[in-house]
Amino acid sequence: MKGLYGKYTVIDNETCKEVTDCFVLRPNVDPGAYHALVEYAETTYNPELKRDLKAWIAKIEEGWEDDEIE
Repeated sequence: MKGLYGKYTVIDNETCKEVTDCFVLRPNVDPGAYHALVEYAETTYNPELKRDLKAWIAKIEEGWEDDEIE
């Protein structure tokens, strides 16, 4: 099993260059990532980002059964 690094290659859409100082969260399949996303949405000061994150969270929640989110 791979750790934090080496699972994904992230490319910056504006520069088309690889981003090496980040990692990927998959909140639709990882409860820890889901809770991190919810916390991020609640604490960000960027209103557009907050809106987008909350929309993403709602979409994730629609696809999960009630007992999958704790």
